[in-house]
Amino acid sequence: MSRLRGGFRAALPLALVGLATSGGATQSVDSRKLLDRVWQGIKQAEQVQETGCGTLTETRASLLLARPLVLHGSFCAAGIDRFRVEYQGPEPARIIYNRGTLNVSTDGGKRTEALDVGSAVKRAQEYFAGPSAAQNLERDFSITVAESSDRYILTLVPVSGRIARRVKRVAVELRKLDFLPRRIEIDGKSGVNSVYEIEIGRLNEKLDESVFRVYHP
Repeated sequence: MSRLRGGFRAALPLALVGLATSGGATQSVDSRKLLDRVWQGIKQAEQVQETGCGTLTETRASLLLARPLVLHGSFCAAGIDRFRVEYQGPEPARIIYNRGTLNVSTDGGKRTEALDVGSAVKRAQEYFAGPSAAQNLERDFSITVAESSDRYILTLVPVSGRIARRVKRVAVELRKLDFLPRRIEIDGKSGVNSVYEIEIGRLNEKLDESVFRVYHP
């Protein structure tokens, strides 16, 4: 089960941009204007960037670890309903999500668990991107946004709801040039902190359907 939870955690960064496109409340007019600019940029990026592939490095820290665990992987995504993540080590793993079905492979691909997570994903999409998304975020999150010379930094702090029981903070850095994610940090209430450094090398390439092939439960 620990590997399975790791699979879900690996999938989260690739979903965050899709989850963060609705809106939210900030405490100053200037911050709200900046946040609106980011939302518009993300929406425009979604319209022109259909696929993307690259590499990611996860650095995971915990009081239970003598030193941070560093995981290197690669990924491909097509929209918000298909993605593939592969970790090379220290525990090789492959996670593929395809329109409601999640496969988590371990032991060098010898062992694969197939899960139907369509209903859970649908609920999450309705929460974050449905008609009541803005009200949901304003109620359950404190959202702030800042900018540097080349990035926007969004910080989401859950204040109520189910997420608040598991997550202390999520910080997302988007490159100004294309509004695509470059760094994501997730602070869990379990004491685990994961930082994902993302490098996107290929955009809008036609991907073979076999990349997202899954076994159904």
